[in-house]
Amino acid sequence: MQGIHYALLEARILADFVAEDDLGEETLRKYRVLILPNAAYLSNGHVQRIREYASRGGSILATFETSRYDEWGDRRDDLALADLFGVAVAGEMAPPADNSYMRIEQPHPVLDGFSGTSLLPGAAERVPIRAAGAATALSVVPSYPAFPPEMVFPREPRTSAPAAVFRQHGGARIAYFAGDVDRTFWRSTNTDLGRLMGNVVRWLRGDRPPLATIEGDGVIEAFAWETEPGMALHLLNYTNPNMMRGSVRQCYPTSPLRVDLSVPTGRTVRRARALRAEREVTLTIEGDRLRFETPPVTDYEVIALV
Repeated sequence: MQGIHYALLEARILADFVAEDDLGEETLRKYRVLILPNAAYLSNGHVQRIREYASRGGSILATFETSRYDEWGDRRDDLALADLFGVAVAGEMAPPADNSYMRIEQPHPVLDGFSGTSLLPGAAERVPIRAAGAATALSVVPSYPAFPPEMVFPREPRTSAPAAVFRQHGGARIAYFAGDVDRTFWRSTNTDLGRLMGNVVRWLRGDRPPLATIEGDGVIEAFAWETEPGMALHLLNYTNPNMMRGSVRQCYPTSPLRVDLSVPTGRTVRRARALRAEREVTLTIEGDRLRFETPPVTDYEVIALV
């Protein structure tokens, strides 16, 4: 979960946390994508609600052992969501690997920005899978020694084992990674893994404009809220050398941030104010989109929209 959160943070993708027992239609209909970061322990009820979400056109990103165990920790013969993911478990879990890579087999939108290479970093741990019907965009490069230097080379030039599956399921898009790419990203902070996960979520989200885009320097987490008086965009500045590893040591203000925000149907917004900076913000309104520039954010800012 920390790895997925970190990737979403760097990609500036707005997200919420949803509890596993709150997967009903009333909650999930608000979201285009449901992310299951190694949600290994899922009851049959949880599995059914996830299936219903996908049947309504909701897209899903899942990793590693998602749905492999029931709520009591008893292992199933296969992933309970294997048919939704388009895979089947093909053996026992591979041992942790120091050298792990994925090979790019064919173009796909999730691979945007990776021109000039055929290899991406892989997951430290992986469940062997077979894929049914989906072309393999990323294949497994079998592990090989990390040292001594003269032994660091792949023993097999190419395999047909899928490292991930990206597929269309009715009106939903499904992405499943057989390995713990999220955990590996958290431990390694490898830029390629972060970009890959950001690309995957953007592909799953589809062609409709996102709720908000935020441009400008800095590492920003954003939350958008709609309440009876109006709307609010909360901006948290994470720009700090130690931002994910402990307490903040010093604040590094961002540049002014350019925001493009969607307005819910039936909501009218006439003015905006930066509460922390105590100043009005100039709005440009085009249809259901608001555009404005925030003051520099030192640590935290709230833009109130009424």
